[in-house]
Amino acid sequence: MTRNGDFDEKTKEIIAKRAGYRCSFPNCNKTLVGPGNTSDGIITIGECAHIFSAVLKGPRTDGGLSNEELKRIENGIYVCRNHHKIIDSKSKENKYTSDLLTQYKNRHEFLISAELGEYMYPLNWINNIKIAGTNIRQELNINLGKVTLFTGDNSTGKSTIIEMLNSCFSQKLFPRWNQPATEFSLEVQLDNPVLSKFKSVIKNNQLTYNIRGENNPFVPYDFFVLHLRDYKGRTKINVKKSDDIKQIATILGLDRNFVKSMLETTNVNSGLKTKSLKIQTKRKTPYPVDKLIVIDKKRKIPFSFCQLSSSEQAELVLDIAISFAKEISKFKPILFLMDWVGIGICADTIIKPYIDYLQSQDAHFQSILVSANSRSQLDWNGWMMAKFKKENGIVKIIQNKK
Repeated sequence: MTRNGDFDEKTKEIIAKRAGYRCSFPNCNKTLVGPGNTSDGIITIGECAHIFSAVLKGPRTDGGLSNEELKRIENGIYVCRNHHKIIDSKSKENKYTSDLLTQYKNRHEFLISAELGEYMYPLNWINNIKIAGTNIRQELNINLGKVTLFTGDNSTGKSTIIEMLNSCFSQKLFPRWNQPATEFSLEVQLDNPVLSKFKSVIKNNQLTYNIRGENNPFVPYDFFVLHLRDYKGRTKINVKKSDDIKQIATILGLDRNFVKSMLETTNVNSGLKTKSLKIQTKRKTPYPVDKLIVIDKKRKIPFSFCQLSSSEQAELVLDIAISFAKEISKFKPILFLMDWVGIGICADTIIKPYIDYLQSQDAHFQSILVSANSRSQLDWNGWMMAKFKKENGIVKIIQNKK
């Protein structure tokens, strides 16, 4: 068989170091490097497996990647020899697919990164979701990674799944689901760090949770949900007389006073484009009106929020959301859901730094992005991909392909 994408030695070294020289297979974590036979020698028993196959007709699909893409760090997972053999030999049974190996790598590097920090980040990791119910004729089964892209045909349930995840962990029904005729079930499988699962059910205007066969009125696992979304179809957020903080709080799905307090304490310390912002209070009664004065890292000139272009406003909202997520993730798991037209209006060059950041180890939280198209010009290596396709009225999820 012809080799298409062997890793060079430098790439292998980086893959191994990112794994902490430990096996990335769940519950193995075996140390794979140590002292050799001489005083200055080392021995390694770790191997770099390909996530997308570098062998024609190999154990997994090549995902449509080019030879150069197959050789990249993002396409390698560091494992012990035993688990390398297992994942390759069992992959043809569809047991160890490329998206599952991406999930393993994401989670392992997340844990290694946390161990290197000053404190251990809390971990609740969503591995898999299954959703069924109103308007979904066949159960949808989706594997999730640290970062996951939902893309594909319209009217296939992408936004429904995002809203269900939000409802599940925030314990609040979206208004359009709060109807007697609506019925959904969402099964969630997590590592926390032990594998566990539960099912949430929307029925008769109520949200309940089934854990080990028993019904409960509360969510069993704690996530802080950040959900970037459109509000009643409105996408324009630069009305001059409005309260800037209220508009941003609405897009984030958070309480206005909480957003103001967070901005006053964390500002945009983790923002990629925004250097800083100031809150200008225009009125306190009968209801508060605050304006934001923004300084970006490039121009370093103050601008009011309403002076920014639509894409610049979207960048600011993303910077605020990421700064909040980075800060809150020190204390509780974050689920960052992005189903917002504000992202859709941004050019690929604007979105690229955020795509890179979210999949990096600097982002200690799990993210799902919904996009109407796959934005094929962007580099999605390291992301899990879930492509929604409708055939004869039936929605199918295609994973294991870039």
